[in-house]
Amino acid sequence: MRRLEAIRQLAAGWTDELVIATTGMTSRELYVARDRPENFYMCGSMGCALSIGLGVALARPDRKVVVLDGDGAALMSLGSLALARHLHLGNLEHIILDNGTYASTGDQPTCSAAIDFEDIGFNVRVLRVEPGNEPDTPRIPYEPTEMRARFEEAARR
Repeated sequence: MRRLEAIRQLAAGWTDELVIATTGMTSRELYVARDRPENFYMCGSMGCALSIGLGVALARPDRKVVVLDGDGAALMSLGSLALARHLHLGNLEHIILDNGTYASTGDQPTCSAAIDFEDIGFNVRVLRVEPGNEPDTPRIPYEPTEMRARFEEAARR
């Protein structure tokens, strides 16, 4: 399955979940699949989506928080996976779209096959997807301050 199709299937089931999407193509494809104020497109900080998601889940224990990550980004922040396991937050779900590559930077291979993300983290679901990016995926048109403001407003509800 292509990553965009996996994202479409996941996003179709979300109602009021707060979603933190990792940098690069995953954020751009979520924007294409289902843009909404409850999505935070974490642009420019690869490996930080789970850290942000942990903070949001701690701040809003009454809301479900979904972190939509890539295997390359998750590998960059294994300490966050361990912290998620330690905190054991019931309102946090971590979905890793594993295509075995750093897709946003040219499909260089990752070492994700050597890692058991579910064993390191908490409430982790790994979905294997095909490598490669969707052609002509647009950039997200929001300025960073606008993106943050609309997400914060959605998170306050």
